[in-house]
Amino acid sequence: MSTKQAKIIIDVVPIARIPLSRNQSFSYLSEVEITAGSLVEVPLFHRKAQGVVTGYRPDFARLGNIELKKVSSVLEENFLDKKQIELAQFISEYYFSPLGIVMKSFVPKRTKQRNKKQDTNPKQITNNIKLTKEQTDAVEKINTKYQIPNTKYLLCGPAGSGKTEVYIESIKQLKKNEQVLILVPELTLTPQAIERYSAQFGAENISVLTSKVSKGEFFTQWQKIKAGEIKIVIGTRMAVFAPFKKLGLIVVDEEQDMSFKQWDMNPRYDARTVAEKLAQLHKCKIIFGSATPSIESFQKTIDQEFVLVKIPHLQIPDAPKKDYDGPEVSIVDLKKEKWEKNHSPISRKLRSEIAYALKNGLQTILFINRQGMSSFSICAGCKTVLKCPKCERALIYDNSGVYKCVSCTFQSSITPTCSKCKGLIFQNIGLGTQKIEREMASMFASAKIARMDSQTMKEAGAQEKTYHDFAEGKIDILIGTQMLTKGWDLPNVALIGIIDADNMVSIPDFSVNFRAFSNIVQVSGRSNRPHAKFRGSVIIQTFNPNLEIFRFAAQRNFEKFFAREIKNRQDLSLPPFGKLIKLIFQDYDAKKVSTVTRTLYAMLEKSINEQVSISEPQKSFIANVRGRHREQIIIKLKNKELPAEIKTIIEALPTGWLIDVDPISII
Repeated sequence: MSTKQAKIIIDVVPIARIPLSRNQSFSYLSEVEITAGSLVEVPLFHRKAQGVVTGYRPDFARLGNIELKKVSSVLEENFLDKKQIELAQFISEYYFSPLGIVMKSFVPKRTKQRNKKQDTNPKQITNNIKLTKEQTDAVEKINTKYQIPNTKYLLCGPAGSGKTEVYIESIKQLKKNEQVLILVPELTLTPQAIERYSAQFGAENISVLTSKVSKGEFFTQWQKIKAGEIKIVIGTRMAVFAPFKKLGLIVVDEEQDMSFKQWDMNPRYDARTVAEKLAQLHKCKIIFGSATPSIESFQKTIDQEFVLVKIPHLQIPDAPKKDYDGPEVSIVDLKKEKWEKNHSPISRKLRSEIAYALKNGLQTILFINRQGMSSFSICAGCKTVLKCPKCERALIYDNSGVYKCVSCTFQSSITPTCSKCKGLIFQNIGLGTQKIEREMASMFASAKIARMDSQTMKEAGAQEKTYHDFAEGKIDILIGTQMLTKGWDLPNVALIGIIDADNMVSIPDFSVNFRAFSNIVQVSGRSNRPHAKFRGSVIIQTFNPNLEIFRFAAQRNFEKFFAREIKNRQDLSLPPFGKLIKLIFQDYDAKKVSTVTRTLYAMLEKSINEQVSISEPQKSFIANVRGRHREQIIIKLKNKELPAEIKTIIEALPTGWLIDVDPISII
């Protein structure tokens, strides 16, 4: 095909990393028109790449006899629709991510699904949900027709208030052909979500999109969603990229969770922000639900950007009325435990409550937000901390007998040596999930104990198995990190033990207090569920029992906590009153990192004024990851608007820089 015969210019975004300083789309020639959204194969430099067509136009005479390359082939027409392309462009511009990298999230691998075992015992659809008056009022408020079609709601109610029932009834109010997106923050929440929504709408009408789904099944579900064959899509943050035909409602469950932010790879997007844009594009309603709403979301209700919908603790209709609305919370002073010569990480009160729960056939959850056998280990001779040679991060002792790094794949030999004195004896300091598991096994030898952390949940299906085993009573004591703090509705859970509350407030970060408050309240909510026969108990272990944050959490008093937290953030122009951008440079050469970050700061420094503050380069909290040294610069915008000169500088940043807009942490 000669150049003269090709009369159409096709604009294509290659699915590749193109520097932000360059045009994100390339022009190619074609003999025929190719519609926007089509998936094509095009030559890119010295290789071939897939790309998404963003438009076409007639060819024209080009100066200098510039020759354009031709589109190699059309893989699939109309692969993406106009809304998906617009959403991709929004993510690229807002998060400073190459458009080709963003497009990659919208283009799943086109592979066939292997034969899947059919469910021989499909669950019957039930419609026997009986709403309370408060739930009915909430559904009516959500389904009120406002002038703005994509109204945003914050559904706020304590754990066990019946928010899921409100979601289900709101879905039932939709038109038959309208689809629903339900976002959950953790993989551990998907088994229960599938169970509950399948019971109401049928498993054949539900699709699950998570990173654990095989590529073949993922693409099959993708096609069904695009064809409108799927009513409800349940998924983690990646589900926002699904090809909805007609989206009628978005639900962001446990919206306070920071797992909605992808911080470790491009694009570094927040699924909550993207979901808001998606609702705007489809002109549909969006519900953010939480027992402990994020500071930003609750402030939006005050600013009337969100409609606040509150529901109280659920009282089951026709059930005996309870004279309490939450579990009994006790704060245990660990200093007193040490005075009484109790050197175990389990206080005497917690131990007796676990024994009582086991005796009565009840279940216990023990929460500690750190995995492994310890926090760190020190040389018995010179007290030097044992660190990873690649990351310079403290190694964690594993029950397999080696020391592991949580940032990379490094693990020591069985006999590591001290880097300073070459000693062979190390003392393990602090707590982790494995150490608590061992402690429980020694205290309660006959109890069935399981652990839930990133190490035990690596295999596909591990989350579902643990959930079902716990729900069926096959586990007496479940020990885990924050992945078990949310969502589970298991009435037989009578005791929650928070092993090391102080660890949650030990990091100097602007969001640390909220994370601690949220984790404590959320994990406490796994007990005293609406169908529970006994009032649940929560025991918070701490060396600082008078710390205000723990008292607010024990009282589940979000209003008082919010009043304190919002004042601090307003005084410091932190979100939601300001906007943050974190720029991180990483390289194997520490001297280069220092030079490059200081050069950039000198360029940015000219833009500092009353509305813009920029921190000097400083080492990241984890200053070395897999051998690469890291330094960062924090840009704070008091009026939330990024000056054009700073935007230009950021877009021109070379390889090695990580750009994190709206970071969840500034350390």
